[in-house]
Order: sequence, then C-alpha cells, then structure tokens
Amino acid sequence: MITSADLVARIRQANGDTQEGLARRLAVSYPTINAWERGRSEPTPKHRATLEALAAELDIVHEFVVMVIDDDPVTAALVEAAATEFGGVVSVHSALNGWEGLVTCGAVRPRLLFLDIMMPGIDGLEVARRLPAIPGLDDMRVVFVTASQSPEILDRAAALGNAVLGKPVELDALTDVIRTTMEDASPR
Repeated sequence: MITSADLVARIRQANGDTQEGLARRLAVSYPTINAWERGRSEPTPKHRATLEALAAELDIVHEFVVMVIDDDPVTAALVEAAATEFGGVVSVHSALNGWEGLVTCGAVRPRLLFLDIMMPGIDGLEVARRLPAIPGLDDMRVVFVTASQSPEILDRAAALGNAVLGKPVELDALTDVIRTTMEDASPR
C-alpha cells in the first residue's frame, strides 16, 4: 500500500495544491498536512479514506508492487533500476531463494514477479507451481528469468504459460515488461 506521505505528496502535485490548500480542502490544520507528508504522523482512518477518494478522483496511480526472486542480486538491482523509470510508482521487493520468495510474495502481494528458474533449494519452476496456493496472487504475472539454454527447462517454463527472459537481462526489456504489466493490470 502507498504510504500516507507519498499519497499526500502525489495529491498535492496532481492538484497543484500547497500544504495549506490541501489542509483547507480536508478541513485539517496546515501542521497536520505537514506531519502527514513528512511521515511524522498518520491520518485517521476517516482522513485516509478521504485522501484515497481524492486520489481516485485525480486518477493518481497507486503503488505497483514488483517482486524479484533470484539468487543473483544483480537481477534485483536491474529491476530496481528499471522501476525508477516510473517516478516512484513502482516498488520492488526481492528474495534470494524460493522459500523466502514464497513468504514475501504472500506478504507484499506483487502484481509482477520476475522469477529465476535455476536456484539452489527450491527452484523457480517449483515456486511457480506453489504460487496459486497463496491467497491474493490471482492476478499476478510471472516472468521467468534464466541463463539456462536447456530445452527441457525452457519447455517446462513454457508449459506453465509464463514469459521467459534470458540472462543477462537487458534494462529496456525489464522496463517494457513492467510498463506492459502496469497497462494491463486491473486496479486492486
């Protein structure tokens, strides 16, 4: 979920409001808006709902969560670099193995998962097989990432119905996958 500080900042930017202007609109004090935007306090549930409604009216994009499960941290770094193209709307979470990745997917509920196939312990194909058992991931897109050229492994990945990117992964390819997935994603 997008933080209150980011939500207030995005609303102010989209509306061209000052902190004082947004405070008047929400019938709160200027120091209250300042504290929300600086992360020093959180809005009440009522005010958070009002902020969410205002964000919806302004068609402000909420945070798009991307997950990387790969035993090579370079892939996560590349996905994070690709995410910067979207001006803070995309957050990236990563895990270095399949078990940690399954737990993290359940916690952050990503919309897009870049999943390495060849990992020690539980490999990416097994992770993909187990993902449907995790609630809240029905609309998550999985893209395999692999250095393997083995026809057997690539066939198994294709049988799961997921796209496959070869390593080394190019930054432009990652950016394109994120953009396309964001465009195709239904609001959550």
